[in-house]
Amino acid sequence: MHYAILIRHGESYTNRSGILSRELNKYGLTDTGKEMVRFAGEQLKGLKFEGIITSPILRTIQTSDILSEYTKTKVTIDNRAIESDFGEYNGKKIIEIPDKNREELGMESFESQMDRMIDLINSYNGNYIIVSHAFPIRCALSYYLGLNEEESFGINIRYTSMSVIDVKQKTLMSIGSLLLGNRIKKLFSH
Repeated sequence: MHYAILIRHGESYTNRSGILSRELNKYGLTDTGKEMVRFAGEQLKGLKFEGIITSPILRTIQTSDILSEYTKTKVTIDNRAIESDFGEYNGKKIIEIPDKNREELGMESFESQMDRMIDLINSYNGNYIIVSHAFPIRCALSYYLGLNEEESFGINIRYTSMSVIDVKQKTLMSIGSLLLGNRIKKLFSH
């Protein structure tokens, strides 16, 4: 990959309910979430991408399908972009989860998510949009920043925020922005 834009899905019913979920087909986008994605789509309209890579979960597929209307690019499902594995806490309310680290809770580790996201990024050639979830995106950005899990807590990945990576230079050009500036748009205009 040369440049990647990592985009979090729009607001979904999991977010509204405060639930952790890796269910494939259970929780879609809210109407507000769909509007958020359309706003992001306007930012991407007219830019050139080889495609959109998405997590197989409904909220990311719906996000990708809307973005595809704006970018006129094909959507490819890649399991490496999937939500974090929450173990026995899948489907539980966030407030019900004990105050322990991910490994103690039997959840997928920060390092595992970082490895799969970087493997995904490095296995495509060209410029792509990758639609995923907050924690996997944070893990990928942490790789380029040289941060561990604790050091990356301040990275806030909002709904439909866009983080731009220059993969060849191994640098971040934008983190969690809702707008793409002209400097970044120029990279995807040819």
